[in-house]
Amino acid sequence: MNSLAPTPRPSQLQAPASELSGPQPSASGGLLILAQAWAALGGGDTLGAGLRWRGKASQLLLWVLVALPLLPLHSLRAVAGWCAADADPLRAALGWAAAVSQRRLDRFVLSPRHDWLAVLEAMARAMARHPATAVGENGVLAVDSTTIEKRYGPHMAERSPVYDAVPGKLVDGYAVVSACAVEGERHWSVGLWPYRKALTAAERAQHARRRRPARAGERPSKLDLALMLVGVAVRAGVAAGTVVADSAFAVSWWLREIAALGRHWLVSLRKDRRLRIGAEVQSVEDWAKTAPLQRWTSEPHGQELWGGQLPEGVLLDKGCQRKGLPCRATIMERRSRAGKVLHRWYLATSQLAWDLGAVWQHWEWRWPVEELHRTGKQQLGMEDFHVRRWEGLVAWLVCSSLRASLVAFVRAADPVCGALSTEGLAAALSGAACLVEQQVDGGAMVSLPPTLRAVTLWNQAPAPLPARWWPLRLKAA
Repeated sequence: MNSLAPTPRPSQLQAPASELSGPQPSASGGLLILAQAWAALGGGDTLGAGLRWRGKASQLLLWVLVALPLLPLHSLRAVAGWCAADADPLRAALGWAAAVSQRRLDRFVLSPRHDWLAVLEAMARAMARHPATAVGENGVLAVDSTTIEKRYGPHMAERSPVYDAVPGKLVDGYAVVSACAVEGERHWSVGLWPYRKALTAAERAQHARRRRPARAGERPSKLDLALMLVGVAVRAGVAAGTVVADSAFAVSWWLREIAALGRHWLVSLRKDRRLRIGAEVQSVEDWAKTAPLQRWTSEPHGQELWGGQLPEGVLLDKGCQRKGLPCRATIMERRSRAGKVLHRWYLATSQLAWDLGAVWQHWEWRWPVEELHRTGKQQLGMEDFHVRRWEGLVAWLVCSSLRASLVAFVRAADPVCGALSTEGLAAALSGAACLVEQQVDGGAMVSLPPTLRAVTLWNQAPAPLPARWWPLRLKAA
């Protein structure tokens, strides 16, 4: 049993002792596991460094936006209602209704004073420093973009047609740029940030500039936003030495900016991208025809992976025969049992010493950013927003990124939780029960959830939130 001593509520102090004794079941035990993970990463004092809130309980407001959607609660109204209702004994013991309301959450989310990039950087710094989630120099920073469809809601903030690659058509919604830190089985979210599309003709005229970064007064492109998230990871001390991205990010100025941050790059190329090897210039597709490929490994269903590397060359800038970036290109093919090419990759990297195995291994480490998109939409509430101001969209996506990192930390830090997938852990957290026993003095004794015995996390120090709003003091039974 563990000690939970909240601020006494008047109804508790006036009730007879006979009504306060006896254990009562609560379906919110997963919240305690998340609180211990939050504490292990530094808590609100560390992770809320970018908040600029003049009201009270800023740390608690951030915490409920990160943790409670995992229970799951799909809106600010649902989060505020959960905190206000005292039918659940754990909610009654916490007494958050005095600090959390829908109006206060709305004002908190829409506040323009917050520096949400600093919040992302604080979480990335905490994840990079903890031994369970630290990523070494051999790791990668995987960047990508995804689409959130909002079919209904014409009054939502700057909703516009965006291209969704899954159905292959334009949908009404938002494009979101994402970044992950990956090394082997370790992976966690660096950040999620919405792409603000140019709407007027003047903005579109300035915005058509994939060959250069944004200037003062211009809206950032997806390339600018991806570079911003890589910069967050670099400033946070993430040691991953290579940035991995698809062909949408294989733009010369962007790759030069990555190199200026002290990071190598590994990108896929379009088949018509020009490559100079020696004095000869050809498209990478033409170079691939002359490259000797060898059988690399077998895959399920009788498929095989073939690959080969080209000599060191120069990835040329558009419209230029001399200026470019030193690189080494790799061609990979997935073939059927009959030898038919099912998929072909043209990869280029500034890691000139990498062999075929190293290139393919690091390219495969790009997959967790795709998993972030899937789990973020299906289990972590990334799509659960309906806002009329852009600040609210930014705040919700940042909190979704923190939520994804928190779940990744829970899986990495505790063996019990690590045995579950992200989907399984989200379901276990939302359904973990515990026993809450009210005490005469207004406190409560809370048991470890029997269905999710995260003992490693349970033995961490208490969550460092103000005692008035999170009076959680855990101790051994």
